[in-house]
Amino acid sequence: MQLDLSALPTPAELEQFYIAFPDGRPAARIGLRLSLYFRHLGEAELRKSLVRCIEHYLSLAGDRIKLYSFANDRQYRKLKPGQHIDTEKLLAMINPEKEFEFDASAADEGFATHWALSVMSSQIKFREDELGYMLAYLPFTALENAPARSFTKFFLHLCNALSVDHGYGGMGWVLPFDLGGHNGALNLPEFAQQAWRFCALDVDDPSGTMLHCKDGIKSINWLTAVSNRLLERVGGADAVARMAGHEIIVHPYSNGSVFQAGANPQIGDSYQGLIPPAYIALGKALKPLRAAYKDTLLYAPANYGPVPAGESPNKVFTQRWLARFDGG
Repeated sequence: MQLDLSALPTPAELEQFYIAFPDGRPAARIGLRLSLYFRHLGEAELRKSLVRCIEHYLSLAGDRIKLYSFANDRQYRKLKPGQHIDTEKLLAMINPEKEFEFDASAADEGFATHWALSVMSSQIKFREDELGYMLAYLPFTALENAPARSFTKFFLHLCNALSVDHGYGGMGWVLPFDLGGHNGALNLPEFAQQAWRFCALDVDDPSGTMLHCKDGIKSINWLTAVSNRLLERVGGADAVARMAGHEIIVHPYSNGSVFQAGANPQIGDSYQGLIPPAYIALGKALKPLRAAYKDTLLYAPANYGPVPAGESPNKVFTQRWLARFDGG
């Protein structure tokens, strides 16, 4: 399904666009996305905040959620019409002796949907440098009648609640919430081409980001949260703001600052040279904090090049995509 940019798409039109798997299932959609990375994984207060954030998201989703799972579930649990997720099981995960993992989706496994949530807070026994994550998708139309700045306020609310180390919010690619569907979508040749073209649409693989970005950011989005711990390496939030220029708005939160790249989120179109200037300004200012992402995030299109001898096309393509807002 092609995305026609000859006229500015409406939010509803953007939501209808998707990249399909070979069998026709939606593999990747365009929507609003928030990906947040945080520390202190085993602390009860952090886990209580996570439960409140999950409950907040589920209240927004209403009756749309169809599947969900907790840590150690061998298969997804299905909700019948009128049923709701058992919040007692969420509260039980506050116990630091228990694994804290939760997924919820409005679609079956292997389908990209605008209502999906994934949370992990306990992969490697709570070492200080380990990260957990919260990944949430929303449709554009969810905010049609909401007050101004509702998405920004929601992002800031989550950043405050989780004292995030770094995070990203804005327009992006919505992928299937289950691991097989997520990885399958990232492997599609068309997805790589569209991700490169529509450069301001974020892509993330939380399992890779929490592994490779323990001491730096992945890249940027319209909203980019950076902790004070990281900002100290570049002279603080004020120094970043000065370098990035007047288009960048700074929102403080409990553990750092959120940098907003321009008044509104963008799509971008690198094929037409339409790379948002505010994104470039912020990307250049935060470049010293970008982590050395040593794995594949995006899979290179067929016959991609040039690729230096002996290097992986997928890793080279990933690095070029992560550096797309470096401004040179």
